[in-house]
Amino acid sequence: MVDTERPEVIQRLPHPWPYTFPSEDTAHSQLSDDSEPGCPDDLEAFAKQFKQRRIKLGYTQADVGLALGTLYGNVFSQTTICRFEALQLSFKNMCKLKPLLFKWLEEADSTSASPNSAFEKMTGQGGRKRKKRTSIEVNVKSRLEYHFQKNHKPNAQEILQVANELGLDKEVVRVWFCNRRQKEKRMTPQFDQQMMITSPYPPTDIFSYPTGLPINPSQFELRTGSGSA
Repeated sequence: MVDTERPEVIQRLPHPWPYTFPSEDTAHSQLSDDSEPGCPDDLEAFAKQFKQRRIKLGYTQADVGLALGTLYGNVFSQTTICRFEALQLSFKNMCKLKPLLFKWLEEADSTSASPNSAFEKMTGQGGRKRKKRTSIEVNVKSRLEYHFQKNHKPNAQEILQVANELGLDKEVVRVWFCNRRQKEKRMTPQFDQQMMITSPYPPTDIFSYPTGLPINPSQFELRTGSGSA
């Protein structure tokens, strides 16, 4: 008999009830069927807390899936972790995943306090940490600014040359130029940019008569004709 009563957290979900994992996407065969059911409110609160802690610790959803695979023998996909955080799994599967993710969160917290822990060694490198912002020295910034004034949008080869000259990573130089172009757009009014692009003359000469252009002889013929009349 089909259970017609659905938890509140499931009634909001777009997927049909009950949602089942794709065979290659799940490790439910590795999970026991005696997981504590919990309640929808607890699941929703935990999913929110889990996502916040995962991001703060610098792990991706794919990192979590790989770590769970190492711990429990079957890799969870990034999609599965994403659906858990978005409450887009069935209530049953949400309940099965919760204790596994809770255990992972405990281990990840201990890893952040002790980088050489057994958990980090077991999961490869503790996941791919988010890249830290690169700090560029003042004199190097000056050289980058010099190259930017010469060429706002260098190609890949030119970026590589600048990177080699300044001893920077190519990706760092590429990102710096991207950010610098965005800053230039914010600093320069759009109207002024359009004027510089569309006008063939400098701004001070827009309303002056351009020199070096051929004179229309008909103008003088008309004036001569009107004067003789």
